[in-house]
Amino acid sequence: MGKRWAWVWVCLAVGGLSCDAWMGSFGALVQDSGCQALTCDAQGLDCGTAIDGCGGVLHCGTCPEGQSCGGEGQPNVCGLAPCTPATCDSLGATCGDAPDGCGGVLRCGTCEAPETCGGGGAPYVCGRTPCTPTTCAARGKNCGSLSDDCAGTLDCGTCPEGETCGGGGAPNVCGPATCTPTTCAALGKNCGTLSDGCGGTLECGACTGGMTCGAGGVPNVCGQAPCVPATCSGQGQECGLLPDGCGGTLLECGVCAAGDSCGGGPAPNTCGPATCLPTTCVALGKNCGPVSNGCGGLLDCGTCYGSDSCGGGGVANVCGSDRCTPDTCAEVGKNCGAVPDGCGGMLECGTCPSGQTCGGGGVTNVCARPECRPYTCGQLGKTCGAVSDGCGGMLACGTCAEGESCGGGGVANLCHQPQPVCMDQELGSALPVTLKGSTVGARDDHLASCGGQGAPDRAYGWTAPHTGTFTFDTARSAMRTLVSVRAGGCQGEELACATSGISYGGGSRVEVHLTAGQRVLVIVDSPRAGDFSAGDFELHIHERSPTEAGHCFDGADNDGDRWVDCADTDCQAEPLCDGRGCADVDLGSALPVVYLGDTVQSGDGFQGTCGALLQPDRGHLWTAPRAGTFTFDTAGSDANALYVLTGCRGQELACRANPGGSRGAPVRVSLDKGQTVLVVVDGMARADRGAPIRYTLRISE
Repeated sequence: MGKRWAWVWVCLAVGGLSCDAWMGSFGALVQDSGCQALTCDAQGLDCGTAIDGCGGVLHCGTCPEGQSCGGEGQPNVCGLAPCTPATCDSLGATCGDAPDGCGGVLRCGTCEAPETCGGGGAPYVCGRTPCTPTTCAARGKNCGSLSDDCAGTLDCGTCPEGETCGGGGAPNVCGPATCTPTTCAALGKNCGTLSDGCGGTLECGACTGGMTCGAGGVPNVCGQAPCVPATCSGQGQECGLLPDGCGGTLLECGVCAAGDSCGGGPAPNTCGPATCLPTTCVALGKNCGPVSNGCGGLLDCGTCYGSDSCGGGGVANVCGSDRCTPDTCAEVGKNCGAVPDGCGGMLECGTCPSGQTCGGGGVTNVCARPECRPYTCGQLGKTCGAVSDGCGGMLACGTCAEGESCGGGGVANLCHQPQPVCMDQELGSALPVTLKGSTVGARDDHLASCGGQGAPDRAYGWTAPHTGTFTFDTARSAMRTLVSVRAGGCQGEELACATSGISYGGGSRVEVHLTAGQRVLVIVDSPRAGDFSAGDFELHIHERSPTEAGHCFDGADNDGDRWVDCADTDCQAEPLCDGRGCADVDLGSALPVVYLGDTVQSGDGFQGTCGALLQPDRGHLWTAPRAGTFTFDTAGSDANALYVLTGCRGQELACRANPGGSRGAPVRVSLDKGQTVLVVVDGMARADRGAPIRYTLRISE
């Protein structure tokens, strides 16, 4: 019987059809022996060929699609077929993390800039994102050079004779641009050097008759210097009453000792025993007002009549005319807008014809076509390559650092780093540190204990020059910032992390005790992705001070009380907090003022009641040359808020939000002579992040 079972197994193993007949007869032999044969179901089998336990053969069927007989390791039972993982080569993948078809992931490498994974349209294959260049016609341009938006340059041609590129006010569009030089007479000037409005210079002459250029308070106009009141000591007088020489309060020069009389000395109004002989108005050549008689008394030299006043002609105690003859628009060379008439009134000089604007050529209150104002790389937010300046020229915005590519992140003319970066810059061991930077276009390389997920960041290496407690803050930043400090490098222990600590704006602050030579990684990040998570920032590193005094204009919170510079009570007695210590531009006391500026990398240093938060701004110092009501406006500028402060953290005198363009409404402020104010232009260009603006600030009476 054992030999017969051996033959059964041989036939099953071979699986040949020639065994069927033989096994059939052998099965009959076994059945004759009384063996009870098993079925496929009884044995739990659902596929393939099996034995029935009595020498017979069972055919248990086939498996459904996707399964195989014995696929999961159990004979004659259907199961999933073994999975063979794919390879990067079999998938044709050259980059990224591709699925292997069996639930796993294949690491297929990285791409070299400027290519990106999937950039050519095929997943897991390196390629460049296709770029469709624009055309001159599509941009509505017909002259000069332009970027084609794909790192190339368009040549839009030249202008016909009589026209220049951008001359009509539209960048890269031909238009007339004839400049007519002005004259000294047209400007109402008679001394000094001036611009002729067309790039040349006017020589308006010199002053005579004891007058000096600008002495009367009007630039480039001859006038008398203001009267400086005399003093008793300055005149060598020691007693009696004296006029101050400027028609002001009488000077009381004292009394003489007992036995002496005023004028008894060697000169009038000096003490001595001698008898004083008083002088007269006629002897002094005076005919009005009070005058000293030289012996301690006063002479009343009379009053003036008609339009004359005492000292009106410029000579003290002598009657003279002070009648003012108003200027005309033609005399001062103006043909539009409101202009002072020189006698306290205003002239209305008219409006400009179509195509011209008042002051458009750079000369206030003179009609002209607007000149084309070129952009800068910073205003456009570009960091590399060639970019159109908007006036027919090209800007060279630099090259990218090693490992970065120009436009590789999908934004033209912006440097992109495709690989993670531990440190962006080494700062050495200098103190103090004030660094301006931007996280726009940066990668999200770091994550801190207090946030940073999904937000771009920058990291800086710094070494403590000596043992002490050091502060790290981002005051004046035009974004919501996070500051993290790690020991050593990227994988070092986090020593401090904060998303606040400064009393205004988007600044944060931490302080860390370090030993001499200890190196740290300082990370500037944002708490989370979203609005104001990227933008311009300032990083300050200082050794902690017990007071802000002595550090009132460095932009940092030195003593750790959350208040910065003039906002700190330690600094509020500092005279320069009147605006001189925090102003970006000093405009002096000129009138009128036309100042062209921008807020590129200026930080968020001020805040008005009508402005937007976390936007870069500029402060302009200006001093009223005389008492009056003055107008401040930014018409023709990008969207902005304009406000006037009495100092760095002073009282707000006026504030107005302007939507941009020609609709910039003015603010009016009444000021005393010599009063200094801080005129702030604050950006409002975007609602999701800080963005620099271009503006034109005008000040007039």
